Amino acid sequence: MFSTVEVVQVFLARLAAQDAPGIARLCAPSVEWESPEPAGTRWTAGTRTRREVEAWFLTLFSAYSLDRLSARQVVVDGGDAAVIGSARWRLRSTGDPVETRFTSVLSVHLGEIEQYWHLPDTLAVAVSTGVARVG
Repeated sequence: MFSTVEVVQVFLARLAAQDAPGIARLCAPSVEWESPEPAGTRWTAGTRTRREVEAWFLTLFSAYSLDRLSARQVVVDGGDAAVIGSARWRLRSTGDPVETRFTSVLSVHLGEIEQYWHLPDTLAVAVSTGVARVG
């Protein structure tokens, strides 16, 4: 059974490798989920199955390729972890870069992710992709 720190390390490695099935295998049978959809158009919350977690990441990876993933800080308190970081993605359709900062909060119980909250800076992503303008 993985510790919380080990789960976070494996999660980040699988995210960097764009391994959606591997990420799903880290999850409990049901995961409390909060995250924007990969297109960033709406937020979803609620319970997700492993298959739904895998589908979410497959959708993300089909739209974006990951150029760089950086964890600036990882804070662990028992079964809870917060990852503060940044990523550089590339839109597969255009090749345009998308920079984002994020915080991901994971709750781990018995070596499995039971809660996942992904909180990207969606405004910065919208501005960098031309979806929104500031000013």
